[in-house]
Amino acid sequence: MKTIGLIANLEKARSAEAVRHVAALASGMGFIVLAEERTASLLPDVPSCPAGEFKQREVEAVVVLGGDGTLLDAAHKVAEQRLPLMGLNIGSLGYLTSVEEHQFEEALRQLRENRYAVSRRSALAAAVRHQDGTRSLLSDALNDVVVYRGESGHAAELDLLLDRQPVSRFLCDGIIVATPTGSTAYSLSAGGPIVLPGTPALVISLICPHALTSRPLIVSETSHIAVKVVSDRVPVSVSSDGRDQQPVRCGDAVEIVKSSHSMPLIELHGYNPCDVLRRKLGWGGR
Repeated sequence: MKTIGLIANLEKARSAEAVRHVAALASGMGFIVLAEERTASLLPDVPSCPAGEFKQREVEAVVVLGGDGTLLDAAHKVAEQRLPLMGLNIGSLGYLTSVEEHQFEEALRQLRENRYAVSRRSALAAAVRHQDGTRSLLSDALNDVVVYRGESGHAAELDLLLDRQPVSRFLCDGIIVATPTGSTAYSLSAGGPIVLPGTPALVISLICPHALTSRPLIVSETSHIAVKVVSDRVPVSVSSDGRDQQPVRCGDAVEIVKSSHSMPLIELHGYNPCDVLRRKLGWGGR
């Protein structure tokens, strides 16, 4: 590999130091380095390039410095280019940005020597089907699609359908549909299970359900999932990876399926998702 693009979260406390360090390491290994505009402001000797033009400038991989949110933002910026991403963690948890600072040099070396694998992380395609039959598309979600109540003290009333068959009606603050990648994000905070990358499954988690018997579901990745709003008592919205917020009115349904696209994520030699979970979650071990 010869050419890499850099994208960094400049709001992180250590971002300036980390970006300059990574750029210097990469240049010293013989990489041609380009940086998206904001990142390039920290690197006077590195050419600037809009992230949307990386591929036409022969960038072969995108190195992202920040946390998981930064990597998701970068993935959306380069989605049409299908470039693999490698996440370097200068955030807090960092499930996707699993390369820690003491590993930066080795990570770049493996990238330079093509000693890595590419994991294709599944994504979700979602749309709002309105009562009049029209559809409003959302951008693909790498983590989750969330149907949630707006600013109200009342819970939303939502019907959940699986493969066009009713599951149940829930009184809750919302419903999260997550990929395996997204199972360690909002869904986990809502009590959902952790699903390892590559598992052909999706997770459906409820946000604050008004029923002690409500539990998360793991369903096949081939499932057609729909969440229908059945009451206009509270405003309801939908978001894709926390973006593309759209209102969902009474009688509308959010339809969710596995996307035909995926996110190519670089995994270094010896990568083990259970090691990442053990380290990030503080699990004990023998």
